[in-house]
Amino acid sequence: MSEAENPGGGVGDGVLAEQRAIDAALAVLDSDGARALSVGAVARRLGVAPDAVRTRFGGADGLERAVIESVLSTVALGPLTDDGVEWTAAVIQFALGMRGRLFEHPAVAELIMAGPMDSPSADGPVARAMTESLFVCLARGGLPAPIRARGVYAVLVHVFGSIALDVAETDGRPPLPGESERIAARRAALSELDPTRWPRTVAHLTEIAAWTSVDQFVWGLRVLLVGMTAT
Repeated sequence: MSEAENPGGGVGDGVLAEQRAIDAALAVLDSDGARALSVGAVARRLGVAPDAVRTRFGGADGLERAVIESVLSTVALGPLTDDGVEWTAAVIQFALGMRGRLFEHPAVAELIMAGPMDSPSADGPVARAMTESLFVCLARGGLPAPIRARGVYAVLVHVFGSIALDVAETDGRPPLPGESERIAARRAALSELDPTRWPRTVAHLTEIAAWTSVDQFVWGLRVLLVGMTAT
């Protein structure tokens, strides 16, 4: 009997069943956004009783964590700890990988920024591995321990904050508009600014329109990394 034919049953046993539930949660997020994600919504997608999902994940917070961890796990961390990859290039490669993955599932970016964040120790093993790998990478760059500690947080803030701001200017439904389309939309939205009131802003409309571009994303990260070496 299939799950759909057994609405009172569970989602099965083992990793495969958990991944099916996570895939269902991603489908909810992609189609309806972060606010639509719930135990009930995932259960309906799977054709099972809500208690089956609740038992597997322990409620909505556990479900959100599982989805976040699943998406983060697909971002390559290897270059961060690879002595053969120059350390700033490794951080940029990691950041671009994260950006690309979250652009595929933009509602997950909203989940990361909005919670669940009940304590710093609540991060899952994938998130912990990401942080640990960044520490290794900054150590490879010769940064002293206090700078590494501040630097890892600064990188994470830049990466996730930039992605969240970029996604916020869309409807949050994949596939997101292409970069040129998003830049054109920003430029059009800024075209009505009064140059007598906002002269400096109006003088830089071309650059401001491209604030959500990959070039701006990488530029900001490079400046941040170079600044760490000069501290």
